[in-house]
Amino acid sequence: MEEFVADVQGDSLLASVGLDGIAVEQEPLERCHILDESTRPSSDWIPVPTTFPDFPYPTPYSQQISLMRSVYQTLVEARCGLFESPTGTGKSLSLLTASLRWLLDRNSLVPVRLEELNKRLGQIDSQSAGLEPDWVTAYEQTRSVKRMLEPEIERIEAVKSCLNKIADLKASYFKQSSQLLDACGTQKLDKQYSELYGQPDLNCIESSTDDPIEELFLSDSSHEEPFSPDETNLDDELSIPKITQIIYCSRTHSQLSQVLDELSKCEKLSAQISVIQLSSRQTLCTNRKVYQLHHPEAINEACLELGRSKSRCPMRNASAVKRLSDYLLSGASAPQIACSVRDNSYSKLFGKRSNLLFTDRPQSVDFIATRIGCPYYATRESLPTAQLVLVPYATVLQQKTRAAFGLTLTDSILIIDEAHNLLEATTSCLSVLLQLRDLQRVLIVLRTYQQHYRARLSSLVALRLRQLIQFVQSLQRLLLPSNHNRLTNPKVVTIPLMLCEAGIDNMSLHHLVDCLRQRHFVTKLAGFAKWVSAKSSTDFQSAEDETREKYDGSRPSLPTGMKSLLAGMKRSHGDMMNQPQIRSTLVEVSSACSIPKPPYRSTNNLDGASSSLFRFQSFLEALVIGEEDARILINPSRQNMENQPEDQLNSKDGQLDAKDPSLYFTVLNPGHYLQDLVRESRCVLLAGGTMQPFDELLQQVFQPAGKSTDKITTFTCDHVIDSRCQLKVFPIVETRDGQPLEFTFQQRGKPRVMDECGDIILQIALHTPAGVVVFLPSYDYQQSICSHWESSGLMSRLSQHKRVFREPKHASVLSQVMQAYKNANTNTRTGAVLICVIGGKLSEGINFSDDLARAVVIVGMPYPNPHCPLAIGRAVRHAKDYAAVFLVDRRFSRVSVTRQLPSWVQESLRLCVGARDQFAVNLSEALEQLGTFFSRNRPAVK
Repeated sequence: MEEFVADVQGDSLLASVGLDGIAVEQEPLERCHILDESTRPSSDWIPVPTTFPDFPYPTPYSQQISLMRSVYQTLVEARCGLFESPTGTGKSLSLLTASLRWLLDRNSLVPVRLEELNKRLGQIDSQSAGLEPDWVTAYEQTRSVKRMLEPEIERIEAVKSCLNKIADLKASYFKQSSQLLDACGTQKLDKQYSELYGQPDLNCIESSTDDPIEELFLSDSSHEEPFSPDETNLDDELSIPKITQIIYCSRTHSQLSQVLDELSKCEKLSAQISVIQLSSRQTLCTNRKVYQLHHPEAINEACLELGRSKSRCPMRNASAVKRLSDYLLSGASAPQIACSVRDNSYSKLFGKRSNLLFTDRPQSVDFIATRIGCPYYATRESLPTAQLVLVPYATVLQQKTRAAFGLTLTDSILIIDEAHNLLEATTSCLSVLLQLRDLQRVLIVLRTYQQHYRARLSSLVALRLRQLIQFVQSLQRLLLPSNHNRLTNPKVVTIPLMLCEAGIDNMSLHHLVDCLRQRHFVTKLAGFAKWVSAKSSTDFQSAEDETREKYDGSRPSLPTGMKSLLAGMKRSHGDMMNQPQIRSTLVEVSSACSIPKPPYRSTNNLDGASSSLFRFQSFLEALVIGEEDARILINPSRQNMENQPEDQLNSKDGQLDAKDPSLYFTVLNPGHYLQDLVRESRCVLLAGGTMQPFDELLQQVFQPAGKSTDKITTFTCDHVIDSRCQLKVFPIVETRDGQPLEFTFQQRGKPRVMDECGDIILQIALHTPAGVVVFLPSYDYQQSICSHWESSGLMSRLSQHKRVFREPKHASVLSQVMQAYKNANTNTRTGAVLICVIGGKLSEGINFSDDLARAVVIVGMPYPNPHCPLAIGRAVRHAKDYAAVFLVDRRFSRVSVTRQLPSWVQESLRLCVGARDQFAVNLSEALEQLGTFFSRNRPAVK
């Protein structure tokens, strides 16, 4: 294989011989067949199995087998797919089983493929030795074929090596855990490690942020082009996967945690597959000085700042991160490790062996954290070797976010679960809200930076700063009505029109984006803003104190140079100096010269400048990537602020409106921005409980990327339950006294409507033997209606029969609420009520099986409508489950609405309403049917 490498003599010989004149009598060494797809024993032709032994349950439902076979066939043919499987049919488990089995089957052919290529290479050598034609022709043919084979062999050898490494790590989970425990220091080793490594310095963040070196924020002006692209990052090279990866996406981290739980049920698969769950620094950081900042952007900024400073983060020790990376690939969970370090509780991590650790001394706690390493960077390091990568939507939908995490899609399988809201999630990721207060903070930072470094900036940096300042000022003028700008009402415009109205359509936005992006300039600006904010208040006060002590209230004395200048002017122009106008001017000049000014004014308005800078950068980048479908909502102030001083604009007292003036960027065709996902990936599978009609996703996601309909698999199936017996759907459209129930935005806040809603929920709770889950339109309405029920006494009456829980708005306490709700349903006979929000954290991905949700109440018609069947599906999770559903809004009686519900829901709905012309029943009749429904199904489950 090495005989033709750097063969200078052979190249010279071939160059001197006219190969065009040599007659070739035969096909050159099967050259056209060497890389022929038809001769490859690759996974493209793996037979689709009829059964899936890896499935954790002995007898899968027929729907699950059909789904797994369809997914497997799609992956074999390298197609894209749309899969609809009703919520509660084991969709996620089926997706995992089929895709991971295909991956293992494909990887099992790697040694076969490598052996065949090496065999072909040997045949070429033997054939070339016995060829009769001219030796020059044979030489050229042999070398050409080898040049095609050798890169393929090297690639497959790298894949094989990586797969062997994964197998070794998966087999050494307990060994990796023991090594990590030993590194943390047991009772015998704690003193030894402390003496050897010393105590970690966690105060480096204070030293790098509270009093940073001024040079840290100065953009490099020693180069003619200071904003040239960054040097090649080794992490970027490592991020290129050498193996085929399955990237599994869902909406939230809680849903991804449930996917991990589903995977743990497949013991055979989980024992062979390396899994990594990508999370943010906010979730995985273990440096107390950093994660206690709470705000995600502040945490990212502090982490990056530590990486560039001399006092590096002690958690990022290279050996510790590498050790932790191997531990993650062997089967450990990065979020669990981060949680254990933060809570200083290692029982879940090491079990009973955690008693060997010293956790009662602060210095030992910090020492253990540094020896474990940084879970965030360990995850990044293990990413290229992970076969299954779990990521939320926000990480994978934007190219810049994927690049930040080191995630590549080349030759990867992209599975997007809960894809019914894919377009909505894409729109949310691409949308940017930039408020007037953000523009004001950014302008202050840019001006202060320009003034502070004005003598040290290169010409290009100074030019870009001036352009940025002009750009921000122009955007400000759009939001501040004046005598020249009469805009006072919200207005939707395109990007070119907004730039034209602002007077900056001749400015290159790409140059401004490059300016902020390259060399981390926006991060330097954020650090500079924090430094100025901290320094200005100190310097301002010290300067005032110094002035007061020096002059003690007396008239300030002039500097010597100013005294000599005024004396000379008086001798030369004595009469003129006595004029009142001149004298007053000289007094002002002398006063200005004699009173020292602090280097910076007090800048309380720089609070939050870091967040504003990053939002401004996101808005600017959105303008660059936005295309014809992009729109900007200009929401200006309704006050004329033309003559307002800048200090008042920036102060809290100078707030212009309760609803802050803002610029909102969004897109009308989000599927257009998903083209790179489809083109780069090997396969893209979109799965969900309510995917139909498929036409929208076909037209917006796949067709713009060049995928024709015949290259896309579509799949749909019925529910695993018998919807005629195990599901009851009651549309409640009016109150007991015949008043229509309509929970539109205009009506739902009325006291009468909230009272009627509470009475309906109370009656349902009285007739339901276990848990009741209520879905409200929004978090704000949840707060309003619960407060109303508490004041009216209805909440007290409801609590007498069932304990009441509310879905929290913040995810940090969600698990505690869910655990308490489960305990209330399993440990008591009365059950509990959980008040949730449609489209919130509990309406998707959370299982309310069996007694956790015997009744589901949906108040108001969700928007978009697909959220409705998702909430219904939370209650029926297996073939023997059953539940009743109440649709509380008169709009559910419309035929146009009911037709959008899944077929299995429509079938139950028709049985409940009977032969009526309208899809509606009154509450009394529904409660009567409810009692019969529960009495019929309860013995069947027992």
